[in-house]
Amino acid sequence: MYSCTAPDNAPQKGITVSIEPLRYVTEQIAGNDFDIRVLVPPGSSPETYEPTPEQMKQVANSLAYIDIGLIDFERNLENAIRENMPSVRVINTSENVPLLAGTCGHEAHDHGHGTDPHIWLSPKCLKIMAENVYGQLSELYPDSVEYKAGYERFDRQLDSLDRALQETFAGRQTAFMIFHPALTYLAHDYGLTQIPLENEGKEPSAAHLRNLIETGRNSGIGKVFFQRQFSKNTVDAIAAELGLEAVAIDPLDGNVTDNILHIAQLIANP
Repeated sequence: MYSCTAPDNAPQKGITVSIEPLRYVTEQIAGNDFDIRVLVPPGSSPETYEPTPEQMKQVANSLAYIDIGLIDFERNLENAIRENMPSVRVINTSENVPLLAGTCGHEAHDHGHGTDPHIWLSPKCLKIMAENVYGQLSELYPDSVEYKAGYERFDRQLDSLDRALQETFAGRQTAFMIFHPALTYLAHDYGLTQIPLENEGKEPSAAHLRNLIETGRNSGIGKVFFQRQFSKNTVDAIAAELGLEAVAIDPLDGNVTDNILHIAQLIANP
């Protein structure tokens, strides 16, 4: 549990977000109006991250804290804010998002007791997240026509991306392998089959590895995806056995819409 009390008369000109994709979402709506600071540094895994004391002070000096609300450190931080930083508005972007089960963490209790947190990697979920951010910012600044315009522009962009993905995967039975199952929502929303190499957040056993190799042979898969934040040993073993290409993706890339399109194109062209 974290503890930090907001200092009296502290300036609140910034917004703190938990992960880099939320900076992108906020900037699409608010432009450069805020100094947006990201807690999880590049190359780090949100699942093992803990905020530093300096970052806790940063949160306490923020106008708002924006998160997914499904990762362990986020839930702990939300509790600390509500108990010790009453002037900081908590904006949980997963509100009203149809959540899916997932065992993505290193321990079974991670991610809201089995809820997959990677909602920002599907345009359909991203639309709801953007609506949540816009709704809260418009409460803070009800006279801002710029935020409404930014939100509506971003919403149209997401509609366009959604249509493009529907056209890409229409009528296809597409499967892909990935070490850490970060594309659950993308797969669900566009009829894809995600085959994770992790087994409940752990390296696969020898028996499970044999099953994965057999599945890969029967699925017409051309690539196996991995994230640099995780071990590549299993990926290399399966790629070598099946003659697949091991392809790095970054679910935490800052340009969320371009990243979704890039990942979709990789999946669509095995």
